Amino acid sequence: MAKPAGFDKDIGYLMPFMDRVAAAAGALPDASAREELTRLMAEEKVRWARIQQLLEGAPGRSTAGGVSPPATTVVPRNPAQVPEPARARADGINRVAPRAAGLTVGSLKRKS
Repeated sequence: MAKPAGFDKDIGYLMPFMDRVAAAAGALPDASAREELTRLMAEEKVRWARIQQLLEGAPGRSTAGGVSPPATTVVPRNPAQVPEPARARADGINRVAPRAAGLTVGSLKRKS
């Protein structure tokens, strides 16, 4: 398969942006927020490096669940204290009671 065009430039902008976000994490006053953002950005850089490899033709890595884990996995000291990602919480709410949660699908434009 030929390498998709145009991603080198985008990833060239993305990686320095993630570096700036990681650097900004150091200025956060909340130590736990600082630590979490630093960890998230490190994990994200690993993911995007792997995405770039895959776009360049690297073979995929298969796991039992069908999803490749990041190359480095940070295991929290107490997994019970790690909050569930917001996306997962929103998906659960949306499946159970989308209207009650205020989550709807529709046009954002006003009807005239």
